[in-house]
Amino acid sequence: MNRVLIADDHDIVRFGLTMMIQDTFPGCKSDEAWDAESVKALMKQNEYSLLLLDLVMPDTDPNVLLHHIRNFHPGTRVLILSMNDEALYGARFIHLGAHGYIKKDAQKEEIRKAIHTVLAGKKYVSQELGDALVQESLDGKRANPFERLSAREFQVAMHLVQGYSQKQISEMLQVQYGTVNTLKQRLFEKLNIEHHKDLTELSLLYGL
Repeated sequence: MNRVLIADDHDIVRFGLTMMIQDTFPGCKSDEAWDAESVKALMKQNEYSLLLLDLVMPDTDPNVLLHHIRNFHPGTRVLILSMNDEALYGARFIHLGAHGYIKKDAQKEEIRKAIHTVLAGKKYVSQELGDALVQESLDGKRANPFERLSAREFQVAMHLVQGYSQKQISEMLQVQYGTVNTLKQRLFEKLNIEHHKDLTELSLLYGL
């Protein structure tokens, strides 16, 4: 591994990952990013073997960012490190093109294992996420109601849960206000809810 990009908005997390990378891969260069724009800027300047990506950063839509990386930097492997629920977020982002997903609170050796696995050209999933993916395949359907949503509907749901207004979401996603309203109506129908408080309660129930 020649170079790795660590994307997280917390200084202490970036510092810890940088130390681990230097210890695991002596001589490997590492750079740090803290939002989507800094990730894109650094990836435009350098070629990275691996991107360690947090899902929750300021002014960052991880769906859009992952799509950008997949299209413009296909040679970069992406390992997501997040505190978000594996069964919901892990499965979705693996489907969207990430090469691995691991919780931030995993043991250091487990994170090292995930990095080696992804760099070896394989997918990395934890036992919990692997079980969820297998169960999804066996069921032939998705039990979690949020898994019924399209990628765009899921984006809108995430932003609504985080407290953004429809106007702010339209600006973030660079779509018309009416489009956001339509997506909101569709996701409410699919989730069988009527009010924003229902979405909040459902998100808490399923760890969104």
